[in-house]
Amino acid sequence: MYRQICLALVVAVSAPMCVGAQGLEGNWKFNYNPNGNAEQSLAIVSLKDKSGDVVASRLAGAKFKSVTQEGSLLHVAIEGSGIEFVFEGMVPKGAVKEIPGSITFNGNAFLGSLVATEDTKLTPANSMRVLPCPPLAEARKLAAKVTALRQNVLKTQDNDKKSELLKQLEEADQLAKKETPRLYREVLEKHAESPVIFDVGLSLLRTAKTDGSKLDDVKSWSATLTKAAKAYGPSWESNIVGQVASTLVKQDAFAPLGLDYARQAERGLTDKTPASDQVRVLSIVRDALKKTGKTDEATKLDLRVNKLEDILDREYSAKMPGFKGDAFPGRKSKSDRVVFMELFTGASCPPCVAADLAFDVLQKSYKPTDLVMVQYHMHIPAPDPLTNSDTEARWAYYKGKVRGVPASLFNGSPKASGGGGAANAKSKYEAYRDVIDSLIDEDGKVKLTAKAQRDGDKIDIHVKVTGLADPGKDKKLRILLTEETVRFVGGNRIRLHHNVVRAAPGGVAGSSLKDEASKHNVSIDIGELRGRLTKYLDNYETNFRPFANPSRPLAMQHLRVIAFVQDDATQEILQAIQVDVQGK
Repeated sequence: MYRQICLALVVAVSAPMCVGAQGLEGNWKFNYNPNGNAEQSLAIVSLKDKSGDVVASRLAGAKFKSVTQEGSLLHVAIEGSGIEFVFEGMVPKGAVKEIPGSITFNGNAFLGSLVATEDTKLTPANSMRVLPCPPLAEARKLAAKVTALRQNVLKTQDNDKKSELLKQLEEADQLAKKETPRLYREVLEKHAESPVIFDVGLSLLRTAKTDGSKLDDVKSWSATLTKAAKAYGPSWESNIVGQVASTLVKQDAFAPLGLDYARQAERGLTDKTPASDQVRVLSIVRDALKKTGKTDEATKLDLRVNKLEDILDREYSAKMPGFKGDAFPGRKSKSDRVVFMELFTGASCPPCVAADLAFDVLQKSYKPTDLVMVQYHMHIPAPDPLTNSDTEARWAYYKGKVRGVPASLFNGSPKASGGGGAANAKSKYEAYRDVIDSLIDEDGKVKLTAKAQRDGDKIDIHVKVTGLADPGKDKKLRILLTEETVRFVGGNRIRLHHNVVRAAPGGVAGSSLKDEASKHNVSIDIGELRGRLTKYLDNYETNFRPFANPSRPLAMQHLRVIAFVQDDATQEILQAIQVDVQGK
């Protein structure tokens, strides 16, 4: 049975809405925890226990959406900048000063809380709260010292001073590697009531194999995390159980334990569980079954997952991108110059939504003989499993020209950069078209032909260059392998990504074109590529940041080859060609 709670976001007026709330009267800071040990206040909410209509107000662009309480489970939803923030928490018994829980927005879950306050306005001084935890603070000091010394080494020009700094860096790094695991264990043992344990515990689990941790320790850490998560509500508990499972499954020695936790997450699914959450959990179970040799069960579950994915694909495609483009009417001249568009993007980047959706419509508006398009994914602002070392190298190549995502380059020159939300996708599309149409009638400076044939995992690529004006060492032929459609849902909720760069066969540096005409042959093995990408992603997760979505989309189906000629002296792209990979 639902109790009535009235909610008001303090300052300007919105629509009245209420539901009763014994014991929760007063002002509460609506907090979320983006990095484990510090909370940021998004709004101040006012809970009132009274009958009749109550005015709901808003603060700093946020507006009230809904509030419900069933038993001890509380949900509060607000909206700001077009994003809905949903708090879910378990109301403790007795006098309540803080309600622990989670905040979900853009499909990602973060720790959150409602904290009782006398404040009625948010200021820089009262909108941030650091969560005390001495061993974690000590571990972060060790890490900060390593980072500071590393930066000083890069800045220092004096060789003697640099040598001394390198020695200090090595000592600090060794100390941090030795002490951090001990300090993290202390956090779990002595501060299990603190929200900081989740990042710390998952970090210990991710490095358990390489640190030589014992199975009993791993069992203890996993149990501590999943037990603690119950106090934050069913959504956070499901999130942590899933993360524990996916982390353990990746490590052979702990995969059976990972399967146990995956099964636990599966038991939490109901008919009311959204299809997207079902896919997330069932995918973890499937991966665990495969890792533990239960291939028949994994195959059956794969069919169930694929059916759910197809439903989600259809629902997504029916809504997105929300507009249609016009077909390119044709060239005004006899030019054969193909415009080459490179989009740097990220699956968790909110302003990349407009750019990505515009990109999708562009590929329907132009033929590949007029426009060739590729996406390079980057770990901005969060880890992105569609990123690889070759896309990072391409980013480095354009150093100074691209500083963030989304960034768009046409024939090697940045134009129409920037993005926005889904509502800006059509205007972004029109801006891209203006650039493309202004370039498409320029004279071609070289001709390209290409073909790509697949036989099993091996792809043979053949590219022919003719009519190159002014050949030389700076003229480079580069080849990219792209996947036409990759299904992956990151923080910005873009579900289907197109022409995603998977590798640069022959190397990102390219081949120098010293003759007017030349032939180039290169091969790539898809099995080896999958292994290389998996190793890259594993290393990134271990050494940098974990992936919020554990999915590793490596189907490598419907592949394409992109070949282009670029002048490294100016970075101008002179010509490009796209061909589908033939064969199976």
